[in-house]
Amino acid sequence: VKLIPISEHPDAAKILYDLLAERPTEASISHKKMPTWEEHLAFIAKKTDWASANAYQDWLLIEYGGEIRGAVYMTDKCEIGVAIFKAHQDKGYGPWAVTMLMRKYGCQRYLANVAPANEPSRKMFEKLGFKLVQHTYRLEAE
Repeated sequence: VKLIPISEHPDAAKILYDLLAERPTEASISHKKMPTWEEHLAFIAKKTDWASANAYQDWLLIEYGGEIRGAVYMTDKCEIGVAIFKAHQDKGYGPWAVTMLMRKYGCQRYLANVAPANEPSRKMFEKLGFKLVQHTYRLEAE
């Protein structure tokens, strides 16, 4: 298993879009509906503008046997996000990638924002030793 920076994979934007399309909306904390391709590309540009305060510290594809299995990112505040294609879930790719990021960065504490409906992600982070510290509520203006 290896981690590939998204900047080094020619199909990274499409892979990340496909990952997003697989995720049920209720399992997401970042969007209520699938973004357009243009919105997706703008998001990637914002999160990979390393000079920006909004950029991810690291954003990597998870590859095994020549096939992309998912993606993982780390913010400058040591917040971790991971997404694994459904066909490859429950095979250890998510925990492995999260563990590799934690070893690489050695932060004093890590955070993972997980939607309550995202049971697989919640269980994975709990198995890695993460503890629930808060519930966050959102109200969308109509």
